[in-house]
Amino acid sequence: MSVAEEIARLNQLREQGAITEDEFHAAKAKAIDGSSSSGAPGPFPMSGTSANQMAMLLHFSQYLGFMIPLLGFAAPILFWQLKKDEIPELDIHGRIVANWLLSSLIYYMVCALLTLVLIGFVGVIILAALSLIYPIIGGIKANDGEPWNYPGSIRFF
Repeated sequence: MSVAEEIARLNQLREQGAITEDEFHAAKAKAIDGSSSSGAPGPFPMSGTSANQMAMLLHFSQYLGFMIPLLGFAAPILFWQLKKDEIPELDIHGRIVANWLLSSLIYYMVCALLTLVLIGFVGVIILAALSLIYPIIGGIKANDGEPWNYPGSIRFF
């Protein structure tokens, strides 16, 4: 049984009056933390704080492109795809980052075409600034446990 199914089952028991509010919260915390009665780790071993830090790292992994070209594009997507099942909170942040990466790629291509008429240079400068600022804001918000959609990002996922 997945964590979401377990929480839904617990909520149903609470609504029926089979368990108290305190029992519901204790069982919910136990299900989320991944601990079971046998003491074996459950499917989601990451605590909320650790998941938030991993989401922050996902946003900051975009900066790897400054060290090795294209790594800032590939690393966040790979990180998201490899960890999204293990850390469910990471999925929303991965979608946000992937949407921004694809959107900025499209915007850079449009700006490259517009450089022929000299307008594109301004667009490239603005995009470069946003590519520096957005991951910082997204990472800070992720560390606080709050997803933040990058403004101007096209929703692909």
